[in-house]
Amino acid sequence: DLASKVAQVQGEVSREVNLFLNSADQNQGSEQEVAQTQGQMAQGRAADNDLFNEIRSNLQGEIQQGLVEVEKDGDDVIIRLASQGSFVSGSADLSENFGPLLRQVGGPLASDGRSLRIEGHTDNIPIAFSQRFNSNWDLSAARSASVADFFDRELGIGSDRMKVAGFADTRPLESNSTTEGRARNRRIEIIVEGN
Repeated sequence: DLASKVAQVQGEVSREVNLFLNSADQNQGSEQEVAQTQGQMAQGRAADNDLFNEIRSNLQGEIQQGLVEVEKDGDDVIIRLASQGSFVSGSADLSENFGPLLRQVGGPLASDGRSLRIEGHTDNIPIAFSQRFNSNWDLSAARSASVADFFDRELGIGSDRMKVAGFADTRPLESNSTTEGRARNRRIEIIVEGN
C-alpha cells in the first residue's frame, strides 16, 4: 500500500515538473518573440530615419527657399509641398516648374517601396469661375491625383502604392485670415507610411 502511494505522489510531482518546464519553455519562446519583434521595429525605425535624412538632404535647397517642409510624425515621413508655382491657378494642371521638384521628391520614394498617401489641401476661399471644379473638395482631390499620376508616369511609382485624398480647407496649418496663412494652407502633402 505504501509503495502505491509513493508511486502516485511521484507521478503527480513528475506531472507538475513537466507542466512547470512547459510553461518555462513557453515563456522563453514568448521572450524570444518579443525580442525579435523589438529588433524588427528598431530596424524599421532606422529605415524610416534613413529615408527621412535622405529626403531632407536631397531637398535642402528647396527647404531653405520655403518650397518644401519635411518632418516625421511617428513612423511616417511627411513631405509638404507649397502651392506657390506648383499648379496653374484654379486648376489641377501641374506647372512646368513643378515637374523638377516632383522628380527630386519622388526619386528616393520610387526605390523605397513603401506606401504613399498624397493629400491635397486648399485655403477657405471658394473656387470661382471654374467649369471643371464645383468646390475646393474637387480641386484638392484633383491636384493630389495629378501628383500621383506624375509619380506613376514619370517615376514608375505604381498606383498600387499610392492613395489619393482631397481635404479642401478642413486641415489648415495656419489661420485663413491672412494672406500668408492661406498660402501655407494651399499645399500637397506626401506621407510616406512607416514600416
